[in-house]
Amino acid sequence: MKKTFHAFVVALAIMTIGCVVIPDTFDANINITIRHVEEQAEDLLDFVEGESDSLELDASSDSSSLHRAFDAMKPTVVYAAESSSNTSPRIKQIATSMKKRFPEVKAIKKTGAVGESNRGILELVKPELITDAEKKNVLQRILAAENKDRKALYQEVARVNKDMTVGVVEKVYAAEYAERAGKGDLIQVPASGPEFDKFKATKIGKALGDQCKPNAWVKKP
Repeated sequence: MKKTFHAFVVALAIMTIGCVVIPDTFDANINITIRHVEEQAEDLLDFVEGESDSLELDASSDSSSLHRAFDAMKPTVVYAAESSSNTSPRIKQIATSMKKRFPEVKAIKKTGAVGESNRGILELVKPELITDAEKKNVLQRILAAENKDRKALYQEVARVNKDMTVGVVEKVYAAEYAERAGKGDLIQVPASGPEFDKFKATKIGKALGDQCKPNAWVKKP
């Protein structure tokens, strides 16, 4: 309550003196929200991968305080957006489904045929490695079910985080999946842009050397 009131006073002072700084404020708010989603992704995937037994995501984000203050100044606006995925039973439901499937997902990635894309979904990169028709059918069923859950997850995370888009959520989770991939697992390098520059500067990017090119499929070193 104190943080919200303080943000309200600051916002009122800014508007009173006529300084036009709202776009910068919103840019900062988006950056904070991204960091919040990154933390949520770590906790959620810890649960999915069995590193934790319960899913308790941080339900608060100070990044929304100033946003609420500005919204409060608009007589026709009522702030009712959910601040985080902790308020969404749907996310817990999806995460539980993914947790049950995780051993199968891990197994199909170890075949060398399936990799983590830079959009946060699984892709069948080298189908020629799976010659048995029945095994290929099983693999494709697992892949389809996992991607259905992941896409639903990203949509829900974007919905409950006010400043987030599905595209940004995908990139957040793609980076986390790449970081968690095992040695030799297939991962896709981010597309050209800020994400690629950031990836290239990481330990993984540096280890890849000349292989680190935008959108390239590589084995994690």
